[in-house]
Amino acid sequence: MTSFTIIIACIAFMIAVASARGNPGRGVADAALLVILIGIITIVDFVVRQFIDTGDAGKIVATAFAAGFALDALYGLIAPDRQRARDKKLRRLMKRRA
Repeated sequence: MTSFTIIIACIAFMIAVASARGNPGRGVADAALLVILIGIITIVDFVVRQFIDTGDAGKIVATAFAAGFALDALYGLIAPDRQRARDKKLRRLMKRRA
């Protein structure tokens, strides 16, 4: 239950920070991406759990991803120019691979 609360708080924080920056769509998109990643982590954990005891590994990884997304949102709030530059580099990299 604690990891669920942390993940929900991170999602709310991401949306709040994106709204404060004037781009709530980015926060919603990041939240949607995080939900998809958590779904993938859950499926992988479910499959691996059939063969070995994973314990709380899935919850820990999902919480770490949520915290990473929240820290990225905070970084965007603190240093928006640096994040824009990083986003441009990522866009160029993705266009080159496509």
